Amino acid sequence: MRHLAVTSLVGGLLLACGWFCLWVIATYFTLDPELAVFLFPFALRLGVLLHCPKRFWPAVYGTEWLLLFALAPLVGASVWQIAMLSSVMSVPVMWGAHRHYIGSQLHRLSVMGAVIALTSLLNMAVAMGIPLIHDALGLVPVPPQDTLGFATTLSHGLMVLLVSVTGGLMIVPSCYLVWSYLFQQTWIPLTVDLVSRPVTLRVRHVLLYVALLIASIVLQLGLPQELRRFAPFCLAIPIVLLAFRYGWQGALLGTLFNSIALIAGRSSGSDLAITDLLLSLTAQSLTGILLGMGIQRQRELNQQLRLQLSRNHSLSRQLITAEESVRRDIARELHDEIGQNITAIRTQASIIKRVDTPPVGINCANMIETLSLNIYDTTKGLLTRLRPKTLDDMGVEAAIDQLIRDLECEQHGIATSVTWQCVALRPESLSDTLSVTLYRLCQEAVNNVVKYAQASTLQISFVLEKERVELEIRDNGKGFAVAALMATSSSGFGLRGMQERVEALGGKITIKSRTQPPVQGTHIHIQLPVM
Repeated sequence: MRHLAVTSLVGGLLLACGWFCLWVIATYFTLDPELAVFLFPFALRLGVLLHCPKRFWPAVYGTEWLLLFALAPLVGASVWQIAMLSSVMSVPVMWGAHRHYIGSQLHRLSVMGAVIALTSLLNMAVAMGIPLIHDALGLVPVPPQDTLGFATTLSHGLMVLLVSVTGGLMIVPSCYLVWSYLFQQTWIPLTVDLVSRPVTLRVRHVLLYVALLIASIVLQLGLPQELRRFAPFCLAIPIVLLAFRYGWQGALLGTLFNSIALIAGRSSGSDLAITDLLLSLTAQSLTGILLGMGIQRQRELNQQLRLQLSRNHSLSRQLITAEESVRRDIARELHDEIGQNITAIRTQASIIKRVDTPPVGINCANMIETLSLNIYDTTKGLLTRLRPKTLDDMGVEAAIDQLIRDLECEQHGIATSVTWQCVALRPESLSDTLSVTLYRLCQEAVNNVVKYAQASTLQISFVLEKERVELEIRDNGKGFAVAALMATSSSGFGLRGMQERVEALGGKITIKSRTQPPVQGTHIHIQLPVM
């Protein structure tokens, strides 16, 4: 509680300083104390509320209300009423927005846009409503309510809307940048190694910022009077350049530069000039941010594409390596096992030819039979490794049932069940690649259960849908540490092989395992697209 009070007090003082300074700058820019409140100070409150916990909201709103109360003699009672009511009515809007302000950068920017739009409309409604209520009740008219009646009130309300949108587009994303830099970046501890590194200042970037700022101010102040109306449109060029170079953050930085240039060149107090400048800033901010977001999204997609291509190249290399490894193993098996057995058969056969003793002939014949059986078993094993014959003869469903019998799950005390849920497909309609992949995945998973899990139950379920196939494998074994096993090159090869095989086909695999009773066991969930 003490920490909350101290933080709220210090934060409130800093917010009060920033709020008042922005109000002074906005007053100089708009030459209107009421519009100045809606331009930058209210936008600062929106940005702070979105990025701070709700327990600090009383300090934020309390600071703003105290400042509005203190400024009441300067801005007038009616302006104070409008600003205070707008601030109070923004609480439910911010409460709902704060709940949805999570997720990706694009989602956060969308929530910012919705908040700016809603609060701007709310400010306009309050600015129009109070004068109309005063007029309806026959009270003393308050500015901007005068003899022109509703037309002037509507014009003033639209000006409040424009001011609120402009300030929100400039200040709220700036608060997000500061918050992201302070709380979302990974900070490196200040160690001896870090201190010993020289600080590299990006002089090019700093010079570019300074040159653009100076060019904006010179353009704003140096143009002839008849061309000065077009200066805000010329100032869009730095925004486009920064957007192409740094994304939407650069566009926002360019907008802030232009606002400084526009405030520095502000000399006329007419409503037309203010409207032109606010429209220019709003258009520049929207154009720059949207353009920057599009460029940043394109860069992210390109980066993902490069990563995927690199991963595909890596998978291709691993597949080639695996293929060569299988060929090498087969060649070794053929050379060591079958070659030696054939040599032994030839030797025994020559002995039979040279010896007439019946017992010797019988023994040689038995040896030849045994060696022949060894050759048959070895060849059958090699063919199974290359491709299970049951897949071609009986299909994937019968091949997996045969796999369960070949791995002797029942003899190891593992009660195994295999279920097929055919929603839109039949097992026999699956492609050859998908059938082989499902078989290999089951082969690796069941083999691990038999060898290492010490399980008593094993459940294998298939769901065949129109666009994807789901495979779930559950056991109640002793479990294992998934991350540690995947990181170990020797023991985790089977799991990594399953993962790479699934991802090579564009699927997803999730492996969960628990090692602590009473809930133990492993759950593997695989999704594969139908091809």
